[in-house]
Amino acid sequence: MRKKEPILTLFCGLPGSGKTTLAKKLEEQGKGIRICTDDWQEALGMNHDNEDFHGVLQKALYQHAMKLLGSGVDVILEDGLWMKNERDEKLSDAKSVGATTEIHFFDLSFDELWRRMQSRNQDLPFGAVEITKDDLQKCWDIFEKPSPEELGQFGSYEVHQDDSKCHENR
Repeated sequence: MRKKEPILTLFCGLPGSGKTTLAKKLEEQGKGIRICTDDWQEALGMNHDNEDFHGVLQKALYQHAMKLLGSGVDVILEDGLWMKNERDEKLSDAKSVGATTEIHFFDLSFDELWRRMQSRNQDLPFGAVEITKDDLQKCWDIFEKPSPEELGQFGSYEVHQDDSKCHENR
């Protein structure tokens, strides 16, 4: 009997889009081991504004995720994947270890993201960095939204447009 392919669940979205909420829900449902650089950084007592440490930790956790996938374990990788080249890399790496992919794209308006960030900024967790409207605008300006063709390269995808709309392709 053939063992099922492990699944790498990915996220594409800006701050405040709902990535963490969905990742935690999927983990609770048994959909995989959730790997979140921000959570690890907090657990290690490092502030989130330490970008060098964040980058080193993110790479180490990603290598660990690839080992888990290679061992047949489903992984929920909670990174924002703002850039197409990041998504291409994850897709290629997953295939190289025999995993299939699922991506959740959070396609929210700037105004909705800013509304959520204002709420988040009022009750920041330890070590979290406040995101200003200018910060969010900078993120918005460099974010590369995936095309329908790109999303079609993944094993499955869901597009989350707001709390009430979701487009799924399986």
